[in-house]
Amino acid sequence: MFYQILALIIWSSSFIAAKYAYATIDPALMVGVRLLIAALLVLPVCRRYIGKIPRREWKPLLAVSFISYVFTLMLQFIGLKYTSAASASTIVGLEPLLMVFIGHFFFNDKARAYHWICGAAAFAGIALLMVGGAEAGGEVGWFGCFLVLLAGIGFCTAVRPTQRMIARIGAPAFTSVSIAAASLMCLPFSLALAQSYTVHWSWQGVVSLLYLGVGCSWYAYWLWNKGTGSVPANVSGLLISLEPVVGVLLAVLILGEHLSPVSSLGVFVVIAATFAAGWLSHRDAESGHAV
Repeated sequence: MFYQILALIIWSSSFIAAKYAYATIDPALMVGVRLLIAALLVLPVCRRYIGKIPRREWKPLLAVSFISYVFTLMLQFIGLKYTSAASASTIVGLEPLLMVFIGHFFFNDKARAYHWICGAAAFAGIALLMVGGAEAGGEVGWFGCFLVLLAGIGFCTAVRPTQRMIARIGAPAFTSVSIAAASLMCLPFSLALAQSYTVHWSWQGVVSLLYLGVGCSWYAYWLWNKGTGSVPANVSGLLISLEPVVGVLLAVLILGEHLSPVSSLGVFVVIAATFAAGWLSHRDAESGHAV
């Protein structure tokens, strides 16, 4: 469990690092550089597996890679430019519930009544977050939060196809080849969506870029996968529910962001609803296993 907790802490800090990187480079370019750094790290493994992937697997692999990395990261980090890190972390906290609802409508994984109740509560919390706004350290922007929400929907849509892909070709092959492919697919979008090509060099920006590429895009995934073998899937789901807690705390402590009391209540409602849904799912799974 230690490995997965550490991975979640690293992922939770990605919005903080991105805010520092924005002083150096445009968000769209930053995503491209981040993926390029990660691709260079996985290149030796990628070369080992790329010739072993069957031809029929390439089209779904590229589609899943595009959605999981290019689509998701572009929308997340462009959206982050227009809102606070605390609000973006809260929106990301909806992903466990989004996963359930997408499974219900598109993958025949039926949601339970408590999922709908918790989902309604979570979206009510998002409404409170939007209405309350921020007191200092960055505004809570509707447009930014909307883009982060779209990114979450894209990511959750790709999870099940990704799992099936990994079962067919193996995790090392998928991880290395998908990151390498995503770095190439991302390049035209980075160039097209960038509002500025000027790079303002600073040591904070360079360190942030390296942290995003090495820490968040490679090392955190390695830690998470290492812990997956010894941590039950339902426990992993509960741990994911804690990611926005860490993200909001880091935004307050490091960036000095402060939400209004109404927005803080919204954050609490979102986190509580997501954690409750995860806990109830965990209890259901244990009951089913016992039966």
